[in-house]
Amino acid sequence: MKKYSTIFLVLIIFFISSENAKSQFVNFGRNKVQYSDFEWNILQTEHFQIYYYKEARELAEIGANYAEESYTVLQQKFNHSLGDTVPIIFYSSPLHFKQTNTTPGFIPDGVGGFFEFIKGRVVIPFEGSLFQFKHVIRHELTHVFMTSKISNLMRLHRKSTESFPPLWFTEGLAEVFSAKWDTQAEMVLKDAVLNGYIAGLDNWERFYGTYFMYKLGQNVLEYISEKYGEDKILQLVENFWIDDNFSNVMKATIGKDYAQFDNEYLYHLEKKYFPQLKDYDSPSRITKDLYSETFAHKPVYTDFNGKKEVYFIGNKTGFTSIFKLNLKSKSQPELVVEGEASDEFEQFHFFRTGLDVSKSGKLAFVTQKGNSDAIHILDTKTGELISNYSFKDIVSIGSPSWSSDDKFIVFSASDFSGSMDLYILELASDKLRRLTNDYYDDRDPDISPDGKYIVFSSDRTTFGNESSYNLFLLNLTTGNIDYITIGKQTDYSPHFSADGSKIIFTSTADGPQNIWMINLKNRLTKKSVSQGISSVSNDFGIDYDSLEMRKITNFTTAGYDPDWAGDDKIIFSIFERSAIGIKMLNGINEKFDSSKSVRKIDMNIKGENWSSDKIKSTPKKNSLKYEKRFSLDVATTALTVDPVFGANTGGIITLSDLLGNEKYFFLVFNNSNGDSEFWKSFNIAISKYSVEKRLNYAYGIYHLSGRRYDLSDDDQSFFERLYGGYLSMAYPLSFFRRIEMTVSLAQSARSYDFLDNTRSLLLSNYISYVRDNSLWAWTGPLDGERLNLTLGYTTDIVNSNINYFSFFFDYRKYLRIAGPSALALRAQFFMNEGKEARRFFMGGSWSLRGWPLNSIRGSKMWQTNAELRFPLLNVVALRFPLGIGFDFPGIRGALFFDAGNAWDNKQNYVITRGSIGAGIRMNFLGAIVLRYDMGKRIENNFKTLQGNLFHNFYFGFDF
Repeated sequence: MKKYSTIFLVLIIFFISSENAKSQFVNFGRNKVQYSDFEWNILQTEHFQIYYYKEARELAEIGANYAEESYTVLQQKFNHSLGDTVPIIFYSSPLHFKQTNTTPGFIPDGVGGFFEFIKGRVVIPFEGSLFQFKHVIRHELTHVFMTSKISNLMRLHRKSTESFPPLWFTEGLAEVFSAKWDTQAEMVLKDAVLNGYIAGLDNWERFYGTYFMYKLGQNVLEYISEKYGEDKILQLVENFWIDDNFSNVMKATIGKDYAQFDNEYLYHLEKKYFPQLKDYDSPSRITKDLYSETFAHKPVYTDFNGKKEVYFIGNKTGFTSIFKLNLKSKSQPELVVEGEASDEFEQFHFFRTGLDVSKSGKLAFVTQKGNSDAIHILDTKTGELISNYSFKDIVSIGSPSWSSDDKFIVFSASDFSGSMDLYILELASDKLRRLTNDYYDDRDPDISPDGKYIVFSSDRTTFGNESSYNLFLLNLTTGNIDYITIGKQTDYSPHFSADGSKIIFTSTADGPQNIWMINLKNRLTKKSVSQGISSVSNDFGIDYDSLEMRKITNFTTAGYDPDWAGDDKIIFSIFERSAIGIKMLNGINEKFDSSKSVRKIDMNIKGENWSSDKIKSTPKKNSLKYEKRFSLDVATTALTVDPVFGANTGGIITLSDLLGNEKYFFLVFNNSNGDSEFWKSFNIAISKYSVEKRLNYAYGIYHLSGRRYDLSDDDQSFFERLYGGYLSMAYPLSFFRRIEMTVSLAQSARSYDFLDNTRSLLLSNYISYVRDNSLWAWTGPLDGERLNLTLGYTTDIVNSNINYFSFFFDYRKYLRIAGPSALALRAQFFMNEGKEARRFFMGGSWSLRGWPLNSIRGSKMWQTNAELRFPLLNVVALRFPLGIGFDFPGIRGALFFDAGNAWDNKQNYVITRGSIGAGIRMNFLGAIVLRYDMGKRIENNFKTLQGNLFHNFYFGFDF
């Protein structure tokens, strides 16, 4: 709702005076690009309308079945039925999901779905795992049921229906009703307890919106269910109307408020987890630390040319990128490939895909590039990008792995249907071969040194419908697939040793995710019978009687993504202290031989492969083509009172279709001072905004009238009647770049108190090039750059009283110094040249600080700004009696220097103005930045400083 209003207000500013608004403000921002032209259909079931595109038909049928199953379960748990059918929108890939217009904001990697309450929409991507797909569907439908039940209860008790429980409860409840407590959840909670950063419900905001908050909420509710009774969970929902403070709701339900519950619950966690230190190891205690400052993931080792280096994906700079560590020099990581700042490397997938270095020093990695993922190959010796590969029918790509002869790359990938399968690429011929083709989630492939086999992780195991993943071996000659491990655990990230006799991997076979190893030596025979590439056979001749997996590490939390760093040591990622770092462990073979955790590969537990049921649908009965039907998003009225211009009353209505591709905006307001001016001061604006295709456009008509004040002219007030229309288009060249074009035609009639009245029919044209790859902190940009180049022409096509050209240049560069500190630079030059050219205005907190707001004016304007930004306090916490408290994201400091001026043709350029000073900034509630600056003006053409200090207090983000 808030985002829609913002877009609308921007359009209204444009309506009021297009040539004036465009001549003072420039646009920045990244682009949500509609790369794919989806053909939407609707699958109707008893309780849901499933929206899908034709390539994802089978996925939609599976999802529909999961949704109906979830409805039955949740109906019983909530003792509640939904009054209306629920729209569910499925995307077959996270990359497609990012293009959704159901929310105007950007969707980062890792978002598994959401429930949008204005239209009651559920939006979910498929990420390869049907088990996870089912979990997310039930999670989001829990939100639907809870919202519906609470709304009914609040109406029944005549309370506001816009109030809902705190986020820890809503997300925790959704997890309780949709997922079992697993090893990953155990990992984050245990780590918080053992490392002393656990917080109870009294301080849950410290983890607002994080994965930890989800799992804390889940564990709290599971504890309440076990200690106080399962019925208390539903009672917390049903008692929500009792009090606005959820702590008091808990008091009324279980007899304890937040503080009392925390005292009991946190002690329970300490008693549970601290004794585990006797039997488990803290990762940092028994390993060699390679890097642990920020998140570092997917390490890969190479000794090409004897350098002994580790490449990994990290976010040390704020942009997810590739770094390398030199193990000999022990220096700080060196940036190899900067991600998320260019078209070529639009986005790394931090958790979803890894990288690999070949024997000849070629680095293979994956990023999003346009409408799909691409495999890039970089020469580590020269640092040059050799080539990249993207494929017509492939959308998402997983971790690539080199063959030992550098001729092949094997990887996992999904097509438009969403199926995550294995592929192998022959580099010499660019020939791509699909190795598996089904709805099992195949991931983490690795080629054996002899090039005959691929080991990979998959849920095609007997226990895959229970979220289990086991290791499999695929014969590249026959296509046969055979078990390497089997059981109700998750086995990930297998890697062959250099001689192919061993496989290192991670497993949850006996609890936390740890590193395990299998010795295949003398356990494979040449026996092979072709059964097809999607089968799971027992015909590799594996000697299961002697095959076993042994645990190498015994961590309290988890180890991830192991890779060989020689014959007897490995590197890997670990989770500890709420961060992911890179470690090394020596003596692997001895640890294997002496391991006390040994598991036989028992093929007697193998059963039939699992499958997922679908809802059978026929096009005539329950499958329809999607047709746009518009419904209300926002309807609001407002009354404003201004001491100069009097009262304004009006309303705003916005409509959109269910997919959010098209929106209509209606504005009606009146600013008359009496009955005689009512119709004269009647204002209306209607516009349409379309983002369905890659080319976005908006057009509209308006009639606006009332008393105005022209800041860019001679402080004249006047009565203006303005009516006309506009067309605006934006074509994104990429996520970071776009072309904008605007044409407007407006009839203006102005009545001045002391000047002659004017009439004009203004035609304005603007075209802009915009680039923005900036990285933002809490108060403004911290890294990257922003550029806007605009050309324009405005003319009075009837009277020729106005005729001028426009040129705008705005460039901003943000240079990271260290961590959260940066030097921000801005250079602007604006020019309107011609007859009756509009004037620009300067002065105030956003331009030349210390000079009166909008006091410097001219048809030409330049300014430069330099600002050193740095942290002062990382966290600001306020605590009040009765357990009330607020946490804010810290205070930042700034040292600034400004210079510039404005002039026009009637007045030669005389002086340069400037200012120098310092300031502080604080983000308030995540939405408003409070800014205070103090300093001195530089006067007399940069010859003297102002005598007294100026003080500016303002709202708004840094430039």
